[in-house]
Amino acid sequence: MRVDPERPGQPLGILAGGGSLPRIVAAAARSAGWAPLVVRIGDGIAEDWTGYDGEAFAWGRSGDAIAYLKRHQVRHVIFCGTVTRRPDFRSLLPSLRTLVRLPAAIRMVRGGDDHLLRGVSRYLERDGFSMLAVQEIVPELLTPAGLLSRRALREDEERAMAIAATAARRLGELDIGQAVVASRERVIAVEGVEGTREMLARVGDLRHRGRITPSEHCVLVKTVKPQQDSRFDLPSIGEATIAEAAAAGITAIGISAGRSLILGLEDVVAASDRSGIALVGLADEAEEARP
Repeated sequence: MRVDPERPGQPLGILAGGGSLPRIVAAAARSAGWAPLVVRIGDGIAEDWTGYDGEAFAWGRSGDAIAYLKRHQVRHVIFCGTVTRRPDFRSLLPSLRTLVRLPAAIRMVRGGDDHLLRGVSRYLERDGFSMLAVQEIVPELLTPAGLLSRRALREDEERAMAIAATAARRLGELDIGQAVVASRERVIAVEGVEGTREMLARVGDLRHRGRITPSEHCVLVKTVKPQQDSRFDLPSIGEATIAEAAAAGITAIGISAGRSLILGLEDVVAASDRSGIALVGLADEAEEARP
């Protein structure tokens, strides 16, 4: 959907989880003439949003959150940020507004992340909201194609990148995760419900225990799932990702070009160069390459 540039000051509901992305989106939206209304959910509930209008809602008050958005005449909504814990509506004491929506909410949280986020979209669209994508508000976050770092891929890293990209695509088809670590010989780790940070910590532990040899160069690949709705949960990296990858002994990172987010391109590239990590925006053919 295209944002209407002729309606400055119209409210934009930001369903904000944790991390830096919601703040980037809110600042860009405000600069573009929107009036951000920040609804803090999940990991974002405890975040300080001084300077922005909004309120925090526990999962048991999701019905109240919808009523809050409607009361403020919000029509457009964007979901961004981390939500590491899923709502367990069976164990919550929901508000009355949530209780009437409970059957739909329980169906929504079944399955993988893609199923969950599509459910969130349908859940909100049925109430008359239009869902926007992060890249509609901050298009400069989209990953450029090609080599982004000073150092290019070595031959063994190119081989590892192809293995990891193929594995990541298969992983995505099953709606399991978006990230894979591989060397030129094998797949080292795949992302599950723990997320990229914990997967990289696991890789670091494997290397520390000698399960990965010092000469075995490993790469990280993050790709969109083949069936993924581009409005939600695009793969993303930031400076913290580079630091975590370096600590795990990762020597190269590939991420979907045009279908992923880099949170602060110049800073991330600079961090990659300082760590000696090759950073590449993977075009479609690279994502689908087979070893």
